[in-house]
Amino acid sequence: MKKNLFYLFALICSVSLFTGCSDSDDNKGGGSDTDLTGITGTYKGELSVTLESIPIGTSTQQIYVTKEGDNLVKLELKDFSIVIGEAELAVGDIVVPNIPLAGETSKVDLQETSVTINHPDLGELRVKVSGTIVGEKADFFIVVYAVTLKQNINVVFDGERASKEVIDYANEVKAWYVRQELTVSGAEFEVKYPTDGIEVVSAGYNKIGIKAFSLTCSNGEKTYTRSIKVDATNLLIGEDGMTIDPVKQTLANKTYGDAEMVLTGKFADNTLTLNISMVIGDLKLEYIYKGGKKNTDALIEKMTVDHELVVFQPEVELGSASNKIVFFVKEETTDEQLKSLLIPVFQFSPGSTVTLGAGEYTPGAVIDFTAKQTLKVKSESGKKTTTYYITAQRMSSFKTDLNAWETKNLESTKPHEKYEEPINGWGTSNEGVKWIKSMYPKLYATDAPYAVLPTESSKSGKAARLETLNTTGQAGVGSFIPAIPVVTSGTVFSGIFEVNISNTLMSTRFGYPCTKKPIAFKGSYKYTPGEVYYVCADPKKANVVTKDESKTDAPALNAVLFEVDNYAADYLDGTNLLTSDKIVAKASVDGKTQAEYVDFSVNFDFGTKTFDSTKKYKLAIVCSSSKDGDKFTGAPGSVLYVDNLEVTF
Repeated sequence: MKKNLFYLFALICSVSLFTGCSDSDDNKGGGSDTDLTGITGTYKGELSVTLESIPIGTSTQQIYVTKEGDNLVKLELKDFSIVIGEAELAVGDIVVPNIPLAGETSKVDLQETSVTINHPDLGELRVKVSGTIVGEKADFFIVVYAVTLKQNINVVFDGERASKEVIDYANEVKAWYVRQELTVSGAEFEVKYPTDGIEVVSAGYNKIGIKAFSLTCSNGEKTYTRSIKVDATNLLIGEDGMTIDPVKQTLANKTYGDAEMVLTGKFADNTLTLNISMVIGDLKLEYIYKGGKKNTDALIEKMTVDHELVVFQPEVELGSASNKIVFFVKEETTDEQLKSLLIPVFQFSPGSTVTLGAGEYTPGAVIDFTAKQTLKVKSESGKKTTTYYITAQRMSSFKTDLNAWETKNLESTKPHEKYEEPINGWGTSNEGVKWIKSMYPKLYATDAPYAVLPTESSKSGKAARLETLNTTGQAGVGSFIPAIPVVTSGTVFSGIFEVNISNTLMSTRFGYPCTKKPIAFKGSYKYTPGEVYYVCADPKKANVVTKDESKTDAPALNAVLFEVDNYAADYLDGTNLLTSDKIVAKASVDGKTQAEYVDFSVNFDFGTKTFDSTKKYKLAIVCSSSKDGDKFTGAPGSVLYVDNLEVTF
């Protein structure tokens, strides 16, 4: 009964503290002209719960008080839980915003908050919350009266301010602690393990965990090891450092018997001290472990490139197998400038060592960004290494006459791996064709033409010739090797192409940063469809197609504006170019068969959305020789010519 009521109380508390209203809400702070918010900080103390006069439980807790306005504070109780007997009741975070303050600086009252709740099971519940802070001492009171049960549940917090700051210190102390000293009393034996150190991790707000480690034990005759692991325990803030809330565990061992363990500890001056008490039958062992802090992080915490060529500073793309950092430079930036002018400034995890490519990284040195650069950051502890790939991308003006092209893979000794692409940030599907040629030459010959080529058949100068290829098709193998499509369309776009073996449609990364509202998409094209139209019913089985004699292929010419949170990480690809919910506006050409070049101009359609200059956007221009090429559907032999592509603003 008591356990059930307390569980209900925990629920009530979380609800009432979120929804309660103060008796003094109208005067917003009790009318005091004195700033009373100097009480903010971290409070540590005992939280006691009673049902009428029956004690339910007591635990050490921390309450966080932060300023929200004039004589208004927010109170937070993080990851709140109470242990009653063997049962732990988890409440979660309790947040009380906009608590009005009254009194004087020597004695500050958290004004009483009252609320009545009609609970579906217990009926009417009357809740009161109040508190007083005198100097550094805090008393908080919560009373829940269940009218139907005619019972009061009382909660009292009695504590002191441990710090004037509200900080998640778990992030400060998480590290590898190299073994410096390890002693044991209660028996004489060599404590061999842990030989190197102990790792502390963050397990929540001001909660830590200790990764599993082996500890040498003895039964008085033989030595052996027991494994110790702490999933989560409170990190308690104090004037002389941070202490670990006691952890009690039974360590089972069929051979040497169970051991009752109590673990406590302290962090101070970059040193971890663990006190481990272990009772094994009549034997009591007392360990003291001291370890020096070695940071386990291996991060680029910040990167800047201070130069007039840089338009957008570096952003990190997280969540991929390897972290990618991208920054954007002006469209007119030359290779020589990328090679000789840019000096990045990094902030790495404390104590880490860094390599650039095959050599050491030298702070303050110029880095050649004509190609992707690889940085490896090794943590101070030596336990972790993070690899970063850093790329400088030229901005796009979203205007190209397609007159200038460059040869890709010039360094390759294999002629079939070299192909042409437009300069200044325009990508093509040729890299995907190269991959098919290299891996499956029986499906598409190495001397066969690429899907995108420069051509003199243009409106002026040069143009891009895009062709849908017949790449034969082959079934994939599991989820690792995708099916090779029968229909491979030629595509040119503003963005980059990086082969994604597991999902080839995600190889295209469409778009560049856009800071102005686009008005229209313009250009010229001509188009000849292929003879046989193939339909792929399932893009995951791109090798399986059927003929559809009723259909004629058509080109795709689209410009898409979409919202992003991160210029490096966010983009559209072949799976969502026209369907993503990030899309703000589109300009799509109704392309059809055209024997000669025709000009087009299509306004952007924003629908119900608007352009907001305070937000981040990217803009992509994408042209393809088959409208449904993203579904591996189309007619091999379809040819699209495009020239003088432009978005106006």
